[in-house]
Amino acid sequence: MEHKIIFREMLSEIKTAADAAGDVITKGEIREILRDLPLEEEHFQLIYDYLAEQRIRVVDSREELQEETAGPQRSLSMYLDELEALTPEMEQDERRLLERLLEGDAEARVRVIESYLPLICEMAGEYEGTDLPAEDLIQEGNLGLLTALESLAQFESAAACRAHILNHISRAMEGAIGSSRETRQMADGIVSRVNHLHEAVQNLERDLGHKVTAEELSAYLEMPLSEIRDILRMSGDQIELDQ
Repeated sequence: MEHKIIFREMLSEIKTAADAAGDVITKGEIREILRDLPLEEEHFQLIYDYLAEQRIRVVDSREELQEETAGPQRSLSMYLDELEALTPEMEQDERRLLERLLEGDAEARVRVIESYLPLICEMAGEYEGTDLPAEDLIQEGNLGLLTALESLAQFESAAACRAHILNHISRAMEGAIGSSRETRQMADGIVSRVNHLHEAVQNLERDLGHKVTAEELSAYLEMPLSEIRDILRMSGDQIELDQ
């Protein structure tokens, strides 16, 4: 019993450490926290699986994370170098270039796209710290640019065309960020509900002295049975009840 209490406390310590590091923790850090408990290798694997269900990444080392981070940064750096090498410049008569684009001139289309790519990279950098990396935002911005180019015919001035293009680029990036945030919030909400139900099961089993049923849990939480079953489905095999 004492080991179980200590284990729960240390598991909470592991989650706290992972939260502080961006929901990531190394296997060595986990073993260091649990060093005083008599655990076998199979126990550690169960812990890794449990943390994965809590949306916490378990990695072999911090060096592994640094390599993952360095990879995208190198990719973005190479992309920016390629753009710098292009150094496309709009013609003095920007309106004429846009007219050529609307007439189906493939070369004009390429030149307009190239002229906006550095700006898209710059705009992506302004959203640093969001849920999406710069590479994803650049891709979304590129898609916004291509979408904007399909609807330029309605504008008469080059300034209006530029405003239309910039609006589509920014909306594409912000839409992607919003979707990512909603997905993360939904996932966090599911995890929170599963954790709440799991804790209730443990408390009720301790009080009743036997494995509880969904009906008993529904009465205990004053929660509809259908909602209990929905959460159980979302939890996978994490929560076991008496059938």
